[in-house]
Amino acid sequence: MATGSDILFLINGLGMGNSTRCHAIMQALAPRGHRLHVLTSGNGLTYFGDKPEVASLTAMEAFFYSKRNGRISGWQTLLAARHLARLARAKRRKLEELLEKVRPAVAVTDSEYAVGPLRRRGVPIVAVNNAEVVVSEYRAWRDNPPAVRGQFWLIEFPDYLFHRHVCELVISPSPRPGPTRHPKFRRVGLILRREVRAAAEHASAAFAEPNKIRNVVFMLSGSIFASAVPLEDYDMPFRIDVVGRGGASTDHVTYHGRLMHNLDLLLKADALVVNGGYSAVSEALALGKPTFVIPVPGHAEQYVNARLVTELGRGYRTSEAEVMDLLLRLYAKHRWEGLAPQQPLSGLDGATEAAEAIEGVLAARR
Repeated sequence: MATGSDILFLINGLGMGNSTRCHAIMQALAPRGHRLHVLTSGNGLTYFGDKPEVASLTAMEAFFYSKRNGRISGWQTLLAARHLARLARAKRRKLEELLEKVRPAVAVTDSEYAVGPLRRRGVPIVAVNNAEVVVSEYRAWRDNPPAVRGQFWLIEFPDYLFHRHVCELVISPSPRPGPTRHPKFRRVGLILRREVRAAAEHASAAFAEPNKIRNVVFMLSGSIFASAVPLEDYDMPFRIDVVGRGGASTDHVTYHGRLMHNLDLLLKADALVVNGGYSAVSEALALGKPTFVIPVPGHAEQYVNARLVTELGRGYRTSEAEVMDLLLRLYAKHRWEGLAPQQPLSGLDGATEAAEAIEGVLAARR
């Protein structure tokens, strides 16, 4: 086994999910003697600021998705190509500067694409990316909504092609097992923070009855696309904690804003409401709690993640306008109406599988 190597993580810091899943992999790599370096932006800088596994932390500019009328827009993102190109040049310069100080044996990228300096130096690139799962699931379904079609073909499918052609290996976490579309992709189980995985091992396999719900956690996206659910319009029979958005707290609703440490809230929750990001959905699935997924409108990956939750029998796909009505209706009926039969998950230790895959790349280079 290769030990004592410098490994560079390039992490998109737009939301929190990229940071939490890369941190889970770092938690598996650090005890093996590797020195872990992080190049990130936005929320990633805050998240990794106090992580003991990180040997160095460097800031860079952030890419973005464009939106229109509150929805993510593949066309608007494409129209912003000139600005994105300037950002890419700035990111490449920052990476070049870092590579003069850190000589990594391998680079791990999560939703970062300015990897030209790595390729020129012959540094093997391993990606953590869901595009292969998104493409496989999306193309297997024949009733996908038109609203996500543009983002799928303009963003998600090119994302899959980029990783297939540029990376040496792509770690493809998925909640259910299945074959990959190309040998460069390797399916692993759910990538979870160590604390979440430990809690998940003791999670109940069966949902409590809806009328026994006492605490609901809204774990909304850490990015600009977090949903805005109109909670003030409802008389609620349970307490709600909202993570990811600020607001005026009441007797029944507490707004926590952006919260780096949310595990206590997750564990006490009887039900979860999340946007459709991979990490939030993965943690909700692992903890075995009834989950209501609000995919960001127009976002193909979040649509796929939400649909997987429903097909696995672990919850419901809904919208910010409908989620409270759905929750209250199920509560009043005392049953999980319309829930599909539960299917087994692919596994809870994708972080260790990913760490072993990265070490496999290291070993092949020696």
